[in-house]
Amino acid sequence: MNGVVGPLAGLGGLEISDSGATRGAVTVRILEETLEAATRALAGTPGARLADMFAANDSPATTLRLVWAHDRGYLVTETEIETGQYPALSDIVPAAFVEECEIYEQFGIGPADGQPLNRVMLPPHAAADFPRLGHRPAQPLDGAQARHTVEGQAFEFPFGPVRQVGVESLYYGLVTSGEEVVDLYLFTWHKHRGVEWRLRGKTPRDAAFFVERAEGLSAVAVGWAFAAAVEAALGIAPPPAAARTRAVALELERLYNHAAAMAALCQATGLSVGQAAAEIALERLLRVNAAAFGHRYLFGVVEPGGVSRAPEADVLRRELPGAYGELRRAADALLITNSFLDRLEACGILTAEQAHRLGLVGPVARATGLAMDARRAGPYDEVPATVVTADGGDVLARFNVMIGEAAESVRLISAFVDAGTGEGRTPLPVKGDGPGGTGGGSPPCTAKAGGGTGLGWAESPRGEVLVWVALDSGGRITRARVRPGSVRNWRGFDDACRSQNVFTDIPIIEASFWLTVAGVAR
Repeated sequence: MNGVVGPLAGLGGLEISDSGATRGAVTVRILEETLEAATRALAGTPGARLADMFAANDSPATTLRLVWAHDRGYLVTETEIETGQYPALSDIVPAAFVEECEIYEQFGIGPADGQPLNRVMLPPHAAADFPRLGHRPAQPLDGAQARHTVEGQAFEFPFGPVRQVGVESLYYGLVTSGEEVVDLYLFTWHKHRGVEWRLRGKTPRDAAFFVERAEGLSAVAVGWAFAAAVEAALGIAPPPAAARTRAVALELERLYNHAAAMAALCQATGLSVGQAAAEIALERLLRVNAAAFGHRYLFGVVEPGGVSRAPEADVLRRELPGAYGELRRAADALLITNSFLDRLEACGILTAEQAHRLGLVGPVARATGLAMDARRAGPYDEVPATVVTADGGDVLARFNVMIGEAAESVRLISAFVDAGTGEGRTPLPVKGDGPGGTGGGSPPCTAKAGGGTGLGWAESPRGEVLVWVALDSGGRITRARVRPGSVRNWRGFDDACRSQNVFTDIPIIEASFWLTVAGVAR
């Protein structure tokens, strides 16, 4: 703890806790007047990065929370904002900009410098009575994005939000001089469903249904992070065998997502044979999911306190090697196909400096050489995950990271199954968790229900997922912050598209990022 909090020691006005505030993380309460200095100190700490920033209406003031990741876990800073403004933290940590925009939309507080903000969450038609987590801004955003300049021979080319069948709604504003992409901006709010707003007042068990659907292709990872946050807030832990079951489901989720990304890359590069081979592998992996857990996309496996069922170990031992072999054969064929490699090399380049500055996560960050991975607790203490990295930072590097991670996922699944998986959960000490309550049919828990806050995390196919929850004295949610990996990585997509690419490179870059719009719009 001292190594992380040490840079703040000279600021004064700090209250440090690792038990009474947010469980699952060290918590530091910081005065409003020292927030800027504290942020500068933490941003300059080697190995620390800003992982999230969000607000909550903690009467009588709005509380601003920053989540910092480091090699020993997470640090949460809490600051009450009474003036309606706070220092422009994105001037110190550029990764905070998207969160500054969202906080302004949802809570009406913003950076003191009055810098233009993007519309990232709520649609333009959001009137005064539109459901918000906090208060409507005194001066709502007029435009759909921050001001930008188109000069010289450049012009804007609009694309979307309806793009093609089966693809999420997303609007591209492409600035071009003819073919080369000069600039790009996105409208992601078309998928907004108010997930965090809907979670208020629900029991953790009831909320899990909505949390999984915040980003359906990361249902296990987001569900695990949420369950871990609830467990941290209540001071409980899942049974060891159930924790290993979660890990098996998470690695299966990673496998099918990486297969789907491979198919999307083949489609974007016009390789119909490669696309068919990747989709065959994807279908086999989805059938393994259904046979092992009862659902192709692994919904309903993770529950607060544990899991709903154990995997069919015999099915995994029998069927997974063949399904992975199909994926490996398709990948090997693509890696010797020059027309495929030529489109991936030097396309959509990001540097390690860009990835660090923007707070990117997952394969996108690891493809720049940053070895960051949230698989470092629980069952991954027993069976450590090998972090796969690459150095190129282009589409090919991201593809190679995914292929390497697929092989690692197969190894981890085998190890967890051999170590022993199981179903079951630790009963939650909240009202309605026993028979006759809203929480399900587990035996009643004798622990006393009580409020608290907790932080949970998991490593999704798109990178680190963070969930923070606050529970009232009856165990119901008063605020939940759900931050999938897509929230972090879309901000790097813009930079990747500007790196001397042309129109036809954009779908290739998007496939290599393999993000969801729903995950950022929520």
